Amino acid sequence: MARFKISRRMLQRDLKDLRDAGVIRLKLDRKHNNYVDAEEPPVFDESADGRHRQHLIRLRRLTTLMDHLERTDMDQLSRYESAVEEYDWYREAMAEDPETFPPEELGDPPVMPLLEDIKASYYSLFPDSNERMRQRDFRALNDAGYNIYYSHKYRTIIFEDDWEYSD
Repeated sequence: MARFKISRRMLQRDLKDLRDAGVIRLKLDRKHNNYVDAEEPPVFDESADGRHRQHLIRLRRLTTLMDHLERTDMDQLSRYESAVEEYDWYREAMAEDPETFPPEELGDPPVMPLLEDIKASYYSLFPDSNERMRQRDFRALNDAGYNIYYSHKYRTIIFEDDWEYSD
């Protein structure tokens, strides 16, 4: 409650929604005044209808994305960028002074790391979804602290997880 600056009642509502969406199974341990795993599989509340049902379906979809979409390894991309800069620098230096910077020491250009196709992964998880729903889901994840954006440089969607867990 302190981390998200919410009231006890809001916490109870949010946990109920997550339980009803079939995402978690928690129960209140009154003795320790804490929520604990109920040790039974989560079940979607099939009795929910209308807008509430749509809300629960969306919650389930968003939590599935948080759990299953592959995060982009930003450290690996950073190392690749550094290697490209170093390679380009050496090539320029070699062109100006081939004696000091011999061509045979240049080596092969850096190989770009394989990036997960986040959009294709989304549609493999939710084949009946449309582009507008995907965009809304990605915006909701951004609002929740995940960075999902299109990189013009890499021509793909990048999915960063910038969550910093602190008390």
